[in-house]
Amino acid sequence: MGREDYVDLAFKEVRVDEHNAPRFILEGEEVNIWSEPYVYYHSRSPVDYVREQLRRCEEKGVDPFPSVVGKRREKELVKTALMSGSPILFRGLKGYGKTTFSKAVAQLLPSRLIAVRGCKVNDDPTRPVCFSCKRKLIEEEKVELAWVPRIWVRIPGDPMLTTRQLVGGISIQKIREGYDLDHPEVFIPGRALKANRGVSYFDELGAIPSQLQTILHELIEEGQMTTTEGEIVPFRVDSIVIAATNPANYRGTNPIKEPLLDRMEVIEVGPPETLEDEVEIGLRNMYLTRRGVKPSLPPWHAKVLARAVRIARDKDRYDVARRIVSEPSCRAVIKLFDHVTSAALREGRRAPLLKDYGPSYDYVKLALLGRMEVSYEVRDRKEEVVERLVEEALNATVREVYNAIPSEKFEDLVKALRASAVNGYRLPISLDHVEAFKSQPTIREVLSKVMPESTVDDEYFLSALEVMLEALSRCTNLIRREGESYLFKDVGARGLEAGV
Repeated sequence: MGREDYVDLAFKEVRVDEHNAPRFILEGEEVNIWSEPYVYYHSRSPVDYVREQLRRCEEKGVDPFPSVVGKRREKELVKTALMSGSPILFRGLKGYGKTTFSKAVAQLLPSRLIAVRGCKVNDDPTRPVCFSCKRKLIEEEKVELAWVPRIWVRIPGDPMLTTRQLVGGISIQKIREGYDLDHPEVFIPGRALKANRGVSYFDELGAIPSQLQTILHELIEEGQMTTTEGEIVPFRVDSIVIAATNPANYRGTNPIKEPLLDRMEVIEVGPPETLEDEVEIGLRNMYLTRRGVKPSLPPWHAKVLARAVRIARDKDRYDVARRIVSEPSCRAVIKLFDHVTSAALREGRRAPLLKDYGPSYDYVKLALLGRMEVSYEVRDRKEEVVERLVEEALNATVREVYNAIPSEKFEDLVKALRASAVNGYRLPISLDHVEAFKSQPTIREVLSKVMPESTVDDEYFLSALEVMLEALSRCTNLIRREGESYLFKDVGARGLEAGV
């Protein structure tokens, strides 16, 4: 093939159908890719696949993005943008699910596709875009195909990102093999081109250098790219473009060029709307969960830890939050769950106790100190800010527990606690003493109503009992904590005073 021929072929549109196709070999056997079960896995653009799946979800009344917790409004906006084939820019602070959302979109694509074997851009055998695949499909009698997994390519925002990394560059190996410098096979595609037939996710678009942002205009509009030197890349890619960026005033974020911004639908992504959503995100993304193990984190501890993070964001209601200039994200909740659960496991327990927050809440600090910034005037007291967050979260959670105790059972509960106490006044938080507590029907009854999960096993029972005793300690003058026990004060059950 002469130089003029391969230059023409590099930019020529090639279409293959049943009548002009070579013999296709897939997994060692000759197949007709236009018959079942192969016909679904080629000849369609990623937008076609996504639109079809969205319509199916609408018909069935199911959520097309089950991996995204909450965010109902954002999901509706994303569906509308995808149905109209629009690129999407998620904008929001770090750790609020922008990457998760992009992966959820990719989940709408088939789990695998049929591609020309060995192609670096996973070429569709009926609509090839790279020179090598075009030549094979036109010239060769037999072409090998392969299954390729779902395509989701992350292009990280980096001020040092190069044209070669984004678009591609020259293969020295091909030149050594004797190829001319301008031969199409000498070009090795970059990350944006490798997202062909899938999702290209530009993580932190605002951090990508301005000259490379310009290249993306053409990718979105034409499906092709031109290098900063003006060379047209001989590939026309078909991908769903999704990008993410932090707010414009966030450190390390540059303005996104207006022409590029005008070609994308901007969808704001904020923190979880509810405490329940925050807890669910934390549980789904814990280390143990990702390893296929169900973590034993009782809901009362999950609430305390997630609340501590949510209070850090709530400047309208909490003075301590006004001292925080960079708030912790959902990742802080995930690591809080991880650390507290791990502390319990180290002591041979599945269900955490309050001591698993660490001495002076050290394990909570481990998760939060590096994930939030405080104002200058309290910088030297950052650890105190974290302690205050935990105290506020504990107060809110135990107040709920205290208010849930049936009033008609309160006196009986106090009597049952006294009856189960060591020497009539000490309530040890120990598995060795669980049977003494369980021997009192009123304690079991109240716990099962206030915290139903307390019935799971002895560890959950003890964890729930401790939180209930903490509620009595903080909300009354009845008992106080001392070490790993609660002690009755020298007042009767009728001499209570509401507190906190």
